[in-house]
Order: sequence, then structure tokens, then C-alpha cells
Amino acid sequence: MSGRMEGKRVLVIGAGQPPHEVLGNGRAISLLLAREGAEVCAVDVEKDRAEATVEEIVTQGGRAHSLVADVTDPDACASLVREAHQTMGRIDAVVNVVGGSPGDANPLELDPEHWQHVLDLNLRATWLTSRAVVPIMKDQGGGAITNISSVGSRASGGNFFAYSISKSGVNALTHFFAVQFAPFGIRCNVVLPAWVLTPHALEGLVRGGVEPNEEAIKERGRRSVPLGRMGTAWDVANAVLFLSSDESSFITGLELPVDGGTLSIVGRYQGPTN
Repeated sequence: MSGRMEGKRVLVIGAGQPPHEVLGNGRAISLLLAREGAEVCAVDVEKDRAEATVEEIVTQGGRAHSLVADVTDPDACASLVREAHQTMGRIDAVVNVVGGSPGDANPLELDPEHWQHVLDLNLRATWLTSRAVVPIMKDQGGGAITNISSVGSRASGGNFFAYSISKSGVNALTHFFAVQFAPFGIRCNVVLPAWVLTPHALEGLVRGGVEPNEEAIKERGRRSVPLGRMGTAWDVANAVLFLSSDESSFITGLELPVDGGTLSIVGRYQGPTN
């Protein structure tokens, strides 16, 4: 099947990535939606990263525009939605990809300023961009908002205290928007990735002390995931494609794990190792 997003205008917030041999979620989502016929506004805080995503889409025959915005700034969140609407004429789908855990730590060692930054980056920005697009979608008669959370939103313990709580908030926000705006034909769903091989995941897991390097993370992922492998950004992008398309027109308020079965074994008893 092709052309699943034909005629759709999509705003992808967090569409860029640093130079890396591994593909990130935002770029993969932007590329896949464009390949399926969508016109894409690719947003990133770094101009060159947004433009690199657009260049790749255009090279493949798609239509795309780059926007630069810092989503920790409330005015910038409203402005980027307004500019995307002016550029494309409508916004049929929004994908909130932006997220991170800079400076995160355990509850006793986390600096309050880092706590606030992670909450602003992951949760407040998702709220601000989503609420900015709702009036546009109401006027159009509907639309789809897809948020990117994490299996970490259901995890406890460790050095990702602010990240886990902020992503739990993204899940709750998704449910609230799904119910609040369903009468206007607006759907809101959330994807929960885990053990997905992206630059952000690799850097964050090393920084958080999960493993000392990328190879150790890859090996741990292979051992920990029931499917026996780590996922890729394309796995996340395929989930977003489904939730952004008319194929999911009767689905809203869904938390969709893209985790190789990781959530299904939470709490599984593991005997002591010798």
C-alpha cells in the first residue's frame, strides 16, 4: 500500500538529528510520512538539522519545509504552529517527537533546574504545541496528534527521574486531549518506544549509566527484548504513520508500545544467577 498520507499536511516537531550513522525517530517519521504522500513541515531547534531532513525528503521527491524553534519557549511553540499553518494551508497531523533527559539523575541528586528543563522539554512543550494546533483542527473538522513517549514512562528507579515522570505526563496529556477534543474529530495517541536504536537513545543510556558504551547497550538490548533484537527508528515511524493516517480513524487515547515485547515482561520473576 502506498499514498497512505496523500494530500495530508503534517507538522513534525523534532524532525532533525545530529550527524550520526544511526537514524533518529524524528527524521525517520518525516521521511516515511513524506514518502506516503504528506507535505511535511520539519521543525528542529538547530537550523541545519531541520534543513538536512528537508533536503533528504526533497531529494526523494517529497514536499517539505524547515522551521526553527525552541519548544521550551511558549511563544515559539505557538509561533511554529502558526507558521506551519500559513506555509501549508492546513495541518492534518502533528507529531511531537521532541524529548530528552539532559542533566537528569536520581530523585536525591537531581538539580531542580535540570528537573524543570526536562519537564519543560518533554511535557510542557507537548502541551503548548498541541493546544496551539487544536483550534486549527477544530476549524478543519478534525486531525491527528501523535506524541512520542517512552516505556520509561512506566519505569521506576534509576537515573531518569525527571524523564520518566515527564513522559508519564505525556501519556496523561494524550488521554486528556483524546477525550476533550474527540467531539471535534481530533484524535490523540501516544507511542511508547523502548530499546530502539537511535542517536538520542544511545547517548542518553550511556549518560544515564545504564551501560558504559554503545556496543554494551546494543548487547543488553538483544538480551533484554523478548524479540531478541533492538528496534529501529523505522519501527517507530511505522507506528506513527498508522496513527496519523485515516487507517486509525476510530482509534484515540491509545498508548502503543513499540518495544519488542518489553512491557509484557515487566515484573517477570528472574531467578538468581550463579
